[in-house]
Amino acid sequence: MRPVPRFPLPLSEKDYLRAVRGVFADTGDIEQYLYDSWERIQQVLAWVDALVAAGARSALELGANPYFLTLLARRHLALDLTLANYFGEQTRLGQGVHRLTTPDGPLDLAYDHFNVESDRFPYAEASFDIVLFCEIVEHLLSEPRIAEMRRVLRPGGYLLVTTPNATRLGNLVRLARGLNIYAGYSPHGPHGRHNREYTLAELVGLLERHELRVTRTLVRNVYPHPLRSRLVQSLRPNTWREHLFVLARRD
Repeated sequence: MRPVPRFPLPLSEKDYLRAVRGVFADTGDIEQYLYDSWERIQQVLAWVDALVAAGARSALELGANPYFLTLLARRHLALDLTLANYFGEQTRLGQGVHRLTTPDGPLDLAYDHFNVESDRFPYAEASFDIVLFCEIVEHLLSEPRIAEMRRVLRPGGYLLVTTPNATRLGNLVRLARGLNIYAGYSPHGPHGRHNREYTLAELVGLLERHELRVTRTLVRNVYPHPLRSRLVQSLRPNTWREHLFVLARRD
């Protein structure tokens, strides 16, 4: 008998996240983030779970805030997590602590503060089995420093990247209607919107240029879609579905 997959997690885990305080301003923001991220996080957890089963023990999570992936990984994976964030030039580089209130009590999450676009990562070479680079690349102003991610990976380690698909059906429909596919300027600064979205081929090419071997890709929907959209997407599933998941190995 095949084992029952542990992911996606039961919906009761959403209730756990709904009760976390210390990141979002109100419950409406929590609900919006859960709607936007739940399916994506489940996919990431499933892939990381397979890497843990194969022997991975440590991971660097870039852009950990608002910590929903962090909290679920801490609860369900035997993984030593190191967290990194970047809150802009107004916050000094170095180490910080984010205090959350969870259903299990207060939780202090330590993180390293640095800019993935310009700073050398504050870790020795070959420090991690996994680097998680999720929902970041689309916000950057310049090409990401994949070489730094490769440097801190151990030989045989993996970089997992997730990002919206530039050629998703919703973008094509907007263009056909004469609408812009890009978000407006953000009140949260230059990194507060999508500055550059990628196609699957572009993302694979970016990783391969940095001597990472792509071992697994997935293009899938992470939001509910009406039947008509799903039927159209099925004609070109690796082109018109909405989200990219790419796993690459440092050999």
